[in-house]
Amino acid sequence: MLLNLVVMVVFCLPAGGAASSGQLLSEPSPGVRGDIQIWSWNIAAASLEKLIPSFQERYPGVRISIDMNGSSVQSRFMLSLSAGVGAPDLSQLQAREAPRYALTGKLTDLTAVARKYERAFAPSFWDSCVQDGRIYSIPWDIGPCAVYYKRSLFTKYGIDPEAIETWEDYVAAGKTLLERSNGQTKMLCLALGGLSDFFEILLQQSGGQIFDAEGRIALYSNETLESLTVIKKIMDAGINANIFPWSFEYFASFKSNSIATYPMASWFGGLMRDYAPDTSGDWGVFRLPAFRAGGLRNSNLGGSVLVIPAQSTQKEAAWAFAEYAMCTPQAQLDQYRDFDLYPALLSTHQDPFFDEPVPFFGGQKVRRLFSLDIDKIQTMNRTTDWMEAVRYIAQALSKWTAGEREAPEIVLAALEEKLSRRLNRPVAPGSPSGKGRP
Repeated sequence: MLLNLVVMVVFCLPAGGAASSGQLLSEPSPGVRGDIQIWSWNIAAASLEKLIPSFQERYPGVRISIDMNGSSVQSRFMLSLSAGVGAPDLSQLQAREAPRYALTGKLTDLTAVARKYERAFAPSFWDSCVQDGRIYSIPWDIGPCAVYYKRSLFTKYGIDPEAIETWEDYVAAGKTLLERSNGQTKMLCLALGGLSDFFEILLQQSGGQIFDAEGRIALYSNETLESLTVIKKIMDAGINANIFPWSFEYFASFKSNSIATYPMASWFGGLMRDYAPDTSGDWGVFRLPAFRAGGLRNSNLGGSVLVIPAQSTQKEAAWAFAEYAMCTPQAQLDQYRDFDLYPALLSTHQDPFFDEPVPFFGGQKVRRLFSLDIDKIQTMNRTTDWMEAVRYIAQALSKWTAGEREAPEIVLAALEEKLSRRLNRPVAPGSPSGKGRP
């Protein structure tokens, strides 16, 4: 509630794009000096900390202090933007939330120094850093998706991961697994109240949207229908365990034989190693199933960016570090190697490191697998209402899956109307729901 209030306050303040945010107009020289503070969280903060010595070989006059604040970083950052004081020189943000911060007019316009990197990142990640043609953040890590599976269970029950090419194949394999294990092993965790992450993976993979390019509600589409249909088929088949994501039971399932697969992002492998180190070698990864044969077999979940608040008095020094950490191949590779932060910088994906076998995954070259078709992942139109819209959608999906699971068309038509009313946004013209027809 407090963060929502702060967001309202910030958006009531005079905004003005580049003019009010301040611009970074020149490249930092090797002799730039400054003391900069950075706000970040967990392993991301640790990865930046480890980069400091190599960075200072280039910029010995810049001293860096990293404040690791966990989940409170973004709330504190919005408060500092609203107050006009107290912000760090650099801050981490979730990529999906970066647009609403940029629209406050309280971030530094990085266009002059960052424009040269536009083609260095996949469009779906770069576009979230741009507002009205101006650049306000730089991509950091991303979350390309695939399916983690337990090799011993697939071998025991005669399931070939290479034969799973579509979501239809995935559901069929789940039914086989359920039958041959006498109901003891489910294909995946998918709780009635925890569908938002899986829905977002499917939505981005299918090409669906919540908003169109003009910010109008555009949830009802053939692509979104496909996404809900996959969820319905999984639920109707009974191949999912009603285990809430990130719960104690969820993490405990890594070590048991109760769950066979986890459709998740690249960063998920680090959690597996942390919570179930004794299972090393028993895990494999296969590509995300497509909606139809030959379709896209990748998506994205998560990822973060770095921003410089306009109130920083050390903009050149802050940009020097941001550029080094985000746009230097070796720095990005070091963060991936040491902290499982999958690099957004495309040039790193050609490094031989991506073709090294990973012992935890039975010697499989999983880094290369995650990199496939990253440039084909679509851009999501993330408005200032993105997170609020996701909450409404999650509530509706929970209610839908807990009930009789009526036709997805009915669910989407009702959702579009609700989102339009609650967010005070029109429905896109031509919507199949009829709400957006001229």
